[in-house]
Amino acid sequence: MKKSTKKVQQYAVSKKKPAKQMLKCSTKEWKTISKNAELRKKVLELYKEKYEGKAVINKETRIKIQFHRDGARRTTHGGSMYSEKAALITILDKICRYGTLLSVGKAKEKDIPKGVICFLNFKTNVIVDEKLEVTKFSVRVMKDGTFHYHIDIPLKLKK
Repeated sequence: MKKSTKKVQQYAVSKKKPAKQMLKCSTKEWKTISKNAELRKKVLELYKEKYEGKAVINKETRIKIQFHRDGARRTTHGGSMYSEKAALITILDKICRYGTLLSVGKAKEKDIPKGVICFLNFKTNVIVDEKLEVTKFSVRVMKDGTFHYHIDIPLKLKK
């Protein structure tokens, strides 16, 4: 069994709680951008400038999550783009640092040739414009033992 697979299994069953951390961000500067294509471009530039080539260590699992261009493209062009999502990208490193592991997902057939073993799904509570939001993101577990930020997934709070 590969080292990264053992690490995933070890942390998937871990019951440690991450440090209580309240994250906050604002959509104020992003609401002024009216065109969706322009918003995508600005967020992609921010990601490349602030995160690409860097890494953070998740407090709960202690894994080193790396930020690569794939994650930037999937986040900015892989789904809808809106001011709340752009605001979350400004604190993406903190979101990944304080995320709580939810589940381990299987890799799809098309991901296996790219070296993906599985996906780790995390969630984090963030206050966006004074409103509590639950954000969800995934991390790719690679065959070489590395962990890469993959994409954020909007998750609505159920009342």
